[in-house]
Amino acid sequence: MALKYLCLALAAIMAASPIVSLPSGVSNQIDVDAIRERLPGNLSLPSLEEVERLLRDKCSTAGAPDDAFDNARDAAMTFFECGRGLIDINQFQQEVEAAKPTGDLDTVFNKYCRKRNTLIECVNTFANAIDPCLEDDEKVVKRSGLDIFKNLLNFVCHKDGDQIALFIAEKGPECFLEQKNDLIACANETFSGYVPETNLEAIPKLVIGPKQCEDFNKLQNCMVRELEECDESTPANLVESLFRYIKKGSPCANNSG
Repeated sequence: MALKYLCLALAAIMAASPIVSLPSGVSNQIDVDAIRERLPGNLSLPSLEEVERLLRDKCSTAGAPDDAFDNARDAAMTFFECGRGLIDINQFQQEVEAAKPTGDLDTVFNKYCRKRNTLIECVNTFANAIDPCLEDDEKVVKRSGLDIFKNLLNFVCHKDGDQIALFIAEKGPECFLEQKNDLIACANETFSGYVPETNLEAIPKLVIGPKQCEDFNKLQNCMVRELEECDESTPANLVESLFRYIKKGSPCANNSG
């Protein structure tokens, strides 16, 4: 697995696990079709039943105790509720749009960045719950994944989010939309060889090695190069800084690129 696929897989597990066997009414709040529409063409989103089967098989293959899957599922539900309690995406978007004309974006991000320690605690609780379902070398990668996640939050919330406020003010989202096809091409050049085009029979083993770090650097360089085509230089500069920051604490920390 490439480092990008590791990140994708971790994100998919974090995103998908909370919607496994949820109580009636909760799953209806997640628009699975909308998620599918945002995925690159060569990626598919498994059904809730498939996610449950894959996770259950993963726990069994790792020799986890009989109650490991149920514990992981319960922890995922708790994680989902934690996330919903910390941020309402629609409300957040409305606050960002309202703050743009007045230049108060830093105030919006400051509000949400103050909640990051709570989010980290929720992620740690979920990560500990899935530990019995991972093999020893995957547990090492999981710890690196947690460090990457914390570094990502620290980057986003540096000086209470002023970097992200700058990204939005300097037309970062518009730059991404302008270069969308080229950015997807960057991802496909590195992701496509690691992501099966057919239904998964099992959750792939998550490992990171020199080849994966090399591919991560290729993705970084490609995305930055495409973003440099925008009128403003800030989006490319911030994304390059983000990539470098993410690598801190990962097995790729000493890999040049």
